[in-house]
Amino acid sequence: MNTNTFEDLKEKYKQGYRCIRTENENGTMKIYLKNFETEKTETMVTNNHEEISQINQYIHTVTEG
Repeated sequence: MNTNTFEDLKEKYKQGYRCIRTENENGTMKIYLKNFETEKTETMVTNNHEEISQINQYIHTVTEG
């Protein structure tokens, strides 16, 4: 099963989740998300280098905007 973590992340942002932390280790990125209204948390993982770049740019853009 091939999932698109970047698209899933954007959908989570639409649902109110926000990135609270990321970890990059051995080519794998973990993205920790929290919805502060519902107090729910999610963790996403990708080892796709192109997605990691897209996710880093998206998180950086959203937090600055």
